[in-house]
Amino acid sequence: MVNPVKYQLYTKEGVRLITIDPVYEEIAGGDLFATGRYILSEGDTTIGEIRVDGDLVEYEWNGNTALADEDVYQIVDFINEYDEPELAGYLD
Repeated sequence: MVNPVKYQLYTKEGVRLITIDPVYEEIAGGDLFATGRYILSEGDTTIGEIRVDGDLVEYEWNGNTALADEDVYQIVDFINEYDEPELAGYLD
């Protein structure tokens, strides 16, 4: 995932529209490096961060309504399976 994506999260409380924003760091030569960190927001409010490293998943919330574990893993599955539309043709 390169660009922020809006994701409809289906929870027990109802549908939530979550924006998933990947975090990149600049490395030598100006190249960007995917960190495996994703900032989650709902509307204009940042709700937390997910960090994905293979099978290891960590997450933290900033005091707003936290997501249930099953909701977090629903988002992680989406991230792992996401195929960036503009990049799909260049990854072959």
